[in-house]
Amino acid sequence: MASTKPVDASLWWDSFSLLLTELENASLSSDLPPILVKTLKDNHAWFVDTVSCFKPPNENSREALNSQQMKIGSHQLNIKPELKDKALKISSYLCLDEVQLYILVERSLENKDVALDSILHEYFHAVIIHYYVERQCLLKCTRSILTHALSFGSVSGEANAIKEEVLKLISDGMEAKLINVLQVLFSSDHPEQMDIDLFTLWAEETLIEDNLVLDILFPAYYESFCTCNGERWKTLCVLYKGILSGSYNFEKLAVSTEALRSSYQTKFQLLLILIETLDLESLLQMVHDAIPFRQGTFVFTLADVQEMEAIISTFNAFETKEAGPLILAWAVFLCLISSLPDSEESNVLMEIDHVGYVRQAFEAALLNYCVEILQSDVLKEPDGPADGYRSVLRTFVSAFIASYAISLQLEDKSLKLILDILCKIYQGEESLCIQFWDRESFIDGPIRSLLCNLEGEFPFRTVELVRLLSSLCEGTWPAECVYNFLDKSLGISSLVEINGSFGEDRSQIVETHLPLHVPGFEGLVIPSKTCGHILRLVSGNTALVRWEAVCFALMDIGNSSHFQSTGMNGQTESNMRLVEVICTLVRKLSPTSDGAALMSVGINILAKMLRCSPSRVSEVALKANIFGFRNGHNDPSSGTWFLSGKLAKMLLIDCEQNDSCCSLTISVLDFTLHLVETGLKNDAVLDLIVFSIQYVLVNHEYWKFKVKHTLWRVTLKVLEVMKKIITSVSYSEKLDEVILDRLLSDSSIHSKLPKHWRDFISAGSLI
Repeated sequence: MASTKPVDASLWWDSFSLLLTELENASLSSDLPPILVKTLKDNHAWFVDTVSCFKPPNENSREALNSQQMKIGSHQLNIKPELKDKALKISSYLCLDEVQLYILVERSLENKDVALDSILHEYFHAVIIHYYVERQCLLKCTRSILTHALSFGSVSGEANAIKEEVLKLISDGMEAKLINVLQVLFSSDHPEQMDIDLFTLWAEETLIEDNLVLDILFPAYYESFCTCNGERWKTLCVLYKGILSGSYNFEKLAVSTEALRSSYQTKFQLLLILIETLDLESLLQMVHDAIPFRQGTFVFTLADVQEMEAIISTFNAFETKEAGPLILAWAVFLCLISSLPDSEESNVLMEIDHVGYVRQAFEAALLNYCVEILQSDVLKEPDGPADGYRSVLRTFVSAFIASYAISLQLEDKSLKLILDILCKIYQGEESLCIQFWDRESFIDGPIRSLLCNLEGEFPFRTVELVRLLSSLCEGTWPAECVYNFLDKSLGISSLVEINGSFGEDRSQIVETHLPLHVPGFEGLVIPSKTCGHILRLVSGNTALVRWEAVCFALMDIGNSSHFQSTGMNGQTESNMRLVEVICTLVRKLSPTSDGAALMSVGINILAKMLRCSPSRVSEVALKANIFGFRNGHNDPSSGTWFLSGKLAKMLLIDCEQNDSCCSLTISVLDFTLHLVETGLKNDAVLDLIVFSIQYVLVNHEYWKFKVKHTLWRVTLKVLEVMKKIITSVSYSEKLDEVILDRLLSDSSIHSKLPKHWRDFISAGSLI
């Protein structure tokens, strides 16, 4: 027996779980430590080849375990017979190189994952977990390297070394290796003689690895570290078709709730990678700049497109709903190429029925699936690139709108779903909202046109307009843009009968002979002698008309020169505002799940607008009594308070029936918070403050939340409001009296406050 047996040095690896901890603890806003950068470079081969560096069993490794010692590069191991026996028995299950498996067994013992005298089953369970931890930490390390390169890649020093390392990984073939790993994972079958518990573990871990591989590929393509050529795209597309059609073992792995969630995420990620790598953004730019196909920087050749078409034509959206978005994206891709100037490709592509693809996708309820995606937990993953996913979907929808001239004349259900998708894409994403309002952003241009069309039909489509604007006001500057858009751009459209009083020729221009009231909106009047143009015929003699020279500005339309010159000041309320229209809409909503959702949208946009013009917006919103408080009947001295029964009911409906994480409660509390910040002193403000502390604070922990963690979200928000109230309470003697009376005397409120708050209030620090 040889004393020392040398084996392939590449079989050794240092713990990737420890390396991942170092990477995760490193700041994203500063250079990585030089020693950590060196470690990354030392492991370059592992990051390129990823989990394929874990080798299958081979005779040389098996023979090496018969030695007293093994030399693995610069590392030397003493072979312990009892560990060797366990490693050899487990090797047949994991299909892993015997030397690498011996290293796992030894490390599992050193980490006290398992005792030396444990039975084989326990050893196997501990080692397989250790094995998957190392594989997944290796993939997570690669993902973390990309994150660091993106977060700090433009700064000199070691950060540039990280970016260089990423580029070297790509140039050395990491992209191809990852795709190969994905193929192996999709095709893998479970080891024989595996019991049900270990099979479930194997299935879950395999799906997790699928997701991690895609976690690396998505930012690599999205951030342009590498470009997906035609061959790569076809390979990925065949993989996607395989998992949808069931030709891989992929669907068999969804054996638990966790595995089912992972399989859903894998499909979603691969779908978005396929849509992103079609590079619709570049095509939109080429169409925008009138650049011919062959003169652009587009990566696909005409031959690639034809071969890609051959694969797409085999998909069927009626059989698998997940095929719908890809089919529609492909139709958009073809349409944009055909729109390029002087395109020889157009003649070839004309033979492809891209409109038929659109029809198939819509008939297969594509839009419903897109809404489902945006509502899923995939976009809520803390480690996932949710903003990147939304950006891809934004570009996709915008390109679709541009390609097929989507307008408000689209069938109502489809238009509503498209607007739902847009709202869910932009909502809460400040960076996307900033891009939307940046007129230099050509990608958002088609969506901006859709918004302007909605505004053009105001107030005919008030609900749709308010919803979309509400999702576009995340952040200070976007909120100001929404405010200015409403203030400066808003005109009036209405349904009218085109008859003799409007002229006999039924031309595109009509004129009122008498003041025209806008149905459903009290106080909105189109003055006589006002001209307008017909937007579209709705039915028979009824047309939707956009009225010119009537600019109903957000804050003060009554003082316009037009109204003064036509003498209409007395017939139209002098301070008509769109805020009043929103308030009227909110006030008239029925206590239903849809009503609660729409109320949330309205209150949310009012809360954002408060920051732009606090005094004027608050004056109109509170005067409208949108929450239904019984003004004039409150008696603070008696200790009783008439809360809004309708608002309380709406909050409960939203909490129990809507998948919105109590958005209505949050928006009401945000509105209250902003009102307190304005320093406004009146009973309406007091209504909301008392409602927040006497109803929401006291009762919310007993609500039947549809999503469990929402309780903590509401708790944090109501405590945020309470903090603002406590620190601002001194601005009004009346508010001081009423609020302090409740904070000090109402035991139900007092018991809900954190102890240090109660001590602070009881000590009289506020007086």
